[in-house]
Amino acid sequence: MKLFNTLLMCFFVFKLFGQSCDCASQLDFTIQFYEKNNPAFQKIKSNPKSYSNYKKAVKKIKIAANAQNIIDYCIIQLDEYVALLKDHHSEIGFNLERMDLSTPELIADFKNSANFKQFEKVKLDSLKITSMLKNKEISDIEGIYSNGSSIVIGIVKNENKTDSFKGIVLKNNKLLEFGHVLLELNRKQGNTFEIIYNVGLMGFNFQKLIKIQKIENGLIPSLGFSKTSPISEDKEYEFKILNDSTNYVRISSFEGTLTNQLNSFYDSINSEISSRPYLIIDIRNNGGGSERSYVNLLKYAYTNPLKIDPALVWVSPENILRYEEASVEKDSELILRMKAAKPFTFIPYALNADNTWTLDSTLRHPRKIALIYNRGTASAAEGMITYFVQSDKVITIGENSGGYTGYGNVMPHPTPCGKFTLLSTTTMYFEKSKFEYIGIEPKYKVPENQDWVSYAQKIIYNN
Repeated sequence: MKLFNTLLMCFFVFKLFGQSCDCASQLDFTIQFYEKNNPAFQKIKSNPKSYSNYKKAVKKIKIAANAQNIIDYCIIQLDEYVALLKDHHSEIGFNLERMDLSTPELIADFKNSANFKQFEKVKLDSLKITSMLKNKEISDIEGIYSNGSSIVIGIVKNENKTDSFKGIVLKNNKLLEFGHVLLELNRKQGNTFEIIYNVGLMGFNFQKLIKIQKIENGLIPSLGFSKTSPISEDKEYEFKILNDSTNYVRISSFEGTLTNQLNSFYDSINSEISSRPYLIIDIRNNGGGSERSYVNLLKYAYTNPLKIDPALVWVSPENILRYEEASVEKDSELILRMKAAKPFTFIPYALNADNTWTLDSTLRHPRKIALIYNRGTASAAEGMITYFVQSDKVITIGENSGGYTGYGNVMPHPTPCGKFTLLSTTTMYFEKSKFEYIGIEPKYKVPENQDWVSYAQKIIYNN
């Protein structure tokens, strides 16, 4: 599953919800829910030192929640709590409810309201700001961004604060006007920002959505914004012959929608890969997708039966209910076993699951494979790494992967106060959970200022 998809989905869930309540109560409910139902917490609880550190951190977050009197800002404390679990796939979502703006009269009334007028609006020269921003580099936080439909904003430096930026509306629509400050961005460190999204301008039940988010390659993933200029001309996959002995393959996504394309791509380059002794596979910034999108690459690395890390599911009454509500036919047998199991224990996700995976592969080439990955390599792409590192042929190169390997099968649960949804994993991988948040360390780290592919060639030849 691609990084940040669950949060994006939650932006467009429109329901009617119950009354608001204070932040301390929301946090208490959240803590109790995750402690009972989240597999990552069970790992923390089983380690006395980790559990002690967890309780100290929770105590500090509770103090902050007690002092938080703006309910929209409670997301700060809820996010801080979920981060303690060190479970990348669990997070807090928003339940957005929009007021009725179906007629010009209702829109006019809303735009004349104090609620709408409270938001900042700056005076700008449209030609000047557009000219300044349109040619910004993709790596620069400043630039022109769009959500792909009716919202276009320019992100510019905030002259009054260091490492602070504003996302200013550049194009009028039926609600937003040129100059409205839609986003406020404050750098935490590196390319990680606290982002305040002023959704109250668009008639939602939140005034502001607040998230800590990395902004990379012109993308603000959880909010659905990207730079309007093309981010990359590259396809998601590429093949090159580097020299007489070495092939290069780059795959930047394993999305399920690409599986058939990727399998056709692998078939088209099979004869070339099988004819040379060295292969470099580059999966930098591959955020994952489907295991089926890389399984046809395993034959090139295969030397021994592959160990499989079977998934375990955490049994709790709430998790059973969530699986029943999901109504997935393949889970019917699992639900029966969960109901028969002792509550608050782990059981195998699949009954009689295989512990090894044997492939029929007797390829002479490639003899050596360099697998390149980085912090942007995550989820299913990390699953590929765990299989490749079992091979005698493979050398890993780069930096620690993203650390999205240990937990899965996310299930939603609304908070009783209505504004937020708790998104919690329900399954754990015994071995791969060791890499959650930490990532999978490569055998060789790329030295600073070195070209990664050139460095990989050097290493593979020396080995």
